[in-house]
Amino acid sequence: MKLKTSIPLFSAIILLTLATYVGTLLFANYSAFSAQNKIKNWQQKKIMPDANAWQEVSDSLQRALRFDPDNPEYLNSKATLYLYKGRLYERQSQQAAEANSEELSLYRQLVTLRPAWPLYWAGLINIKYRLWEVDEEMQEALRNAARLGPLFKSNQKIILRAGFHGWPFLDIETREAVNDILQRAMQIQPEQIIKQSIEQGFSSRLQPYLEDDEELMKVYERELRR
Repeated sequence: MKLKTSIPLFSAIILLTLATYVGTLLFANYSAFSAQNKIKNWQQKKIMPDANAWQEVSDSLQRALRFDPDNPEYLNSKATLYLYKGRLYERQSQQAAEANSEELSLYRQLVTLRPAWPLYWAGLINIKYRLWEVDEEMQEALRNAARLGPLFKSNQKIILRAGFHGWPFLDIETREAVNDILQRAMQIQPEQIIKQSIEQGFSSRLQPYLEDDEELMKVYERELRR
């Protein structure tokens, strides 16, 4: 008789535990969704948040991460949040340095959690480039981003900017990866790459692609005149 009584009680405890767990995840997801929407709004409208707006979004993300601390989407949003925090202060200030350090730490965590995701490697490249740390970690990120996401347009632009500006410090393997991305990019988005190369000062790298292509040469000359 006692056994029959204990079975429904045990089932009720399990159901209550599951309901609590699901409720916790839903709450975390709601908090993160609110924060992510605000970050997207900043990005789309090119808004620079003030300290209060930044803190509000940070608090929402922290609530989500308390319940789901290894969620890559939440951590990626937090990394973007620290990019904005760094912009709130003078580039050489202690506050900016701390924000950059936190962003770098988050991308290191992300590529550990999801090593096959090229956009996380691209995020690591971006922060390393901003800090001008063209070291082995940067080169590994360049190679992995090139290998895992060679056809991603945003990836291509990030790799080419960091790769060609840091060229003297790259080893042969990494240089080959960067050159391979340039070749792919000139097939997929030549006009955008021509514009980027002129703006960022590596247009000499494009000469082999322009010499026998009149249309691309016209694009190049048009961009030069702007």
